[in-house]
Formats: sequence, structure tokens, C-alpha cells
Amino acid sequence: MVVKLAVEGKVKDRGVLDFIKEYQKRLTPYFKLELAELGEGGKYFEKLNKQNTAEIIIAMDAGGKKYTSEGFAEWFKAKRSLSKNITFVIGEATGLSLPARSAATEFLSLSDMTFSYKLSLMVMAEQIYRAVTIITGHPYHK
Repeated sequence: MVVKLAVEGKVKDRGVLDFIKEYQKRLTPYFKLELAELGEGGKYFEKLNKQNTAEIIIAMDAGGKKYTSEGFAEWFKAKRSLSKNITFVIGEATGLSLPARSAATEFLSLSDMTFSYKLSLMVMAEQIYRAVTIITGHPYHK
């Protein structure tokens, strides 16, 4: 199983990339966490629709469902049990592209506040790790 953090655009900030790499290492025993830089315009989703892959697309959007960390862990466990790859898509400053919105099976929100895509990537990496620690009973969450 692969979990992707996908951003519509490019991540050039070394600090953000290093942060993501740390959580990729931490998650290695459970699954592969990938960072995908999709570029602009939604071409990734057009290609994905033609491939019919077993992938769950979750769009990060202010209007999406909100969870506590424990609630997100339960949700994540249920999604992982479907044996499909999960992609969390984060839009750039202008928001999600229309193809990303169309491809999404669900919409999740990190907060009522608006975050930069860089901060959203870091929060999602940490929350995915936190969800795994809650599921496995690891003391990180406490």
C-alpha cells in the first residue's frame, strides 16, 4: 500500500522536504509515504482516470469533513482496510484544480483556518503518522 501526499505544484522549500522525509522514515514499517508534485492543471487526474487504478483520492478542502486525531485514525484505518492506495491532494494558493475536485472521492479539512500548501503537507504527514501510532498503540500520541 502507498499513501501519497500530493500537491498541485512544486515544493522547493528544503525545510518542508526534510520534514516530509522524516515522516517517510517513521512510516516505513507500515507503508510507503510518497510526496508527489503534480504540477498545475490537473493532468495527473486526467491520466489517472484513463488508468482506472485502485486509488482513493482525498481532496483537502476547507469545506471538507473535520476529524479529531482519534477520529482521523479510525477513518484512516477503515480506508487502509480497503487495500487501495490513498492520495491526499493539496491545492496551491488558488485552491484545488477542477480535475482534482472531480477525481476526489471525499473532501477533508484540516481546520476552519486556511493554511499554505507547505504547512498543509507537513500537518498531513504528521497526522498520518499520529493516526498510525494511535492504531498501533504506540506512545507517540500521548
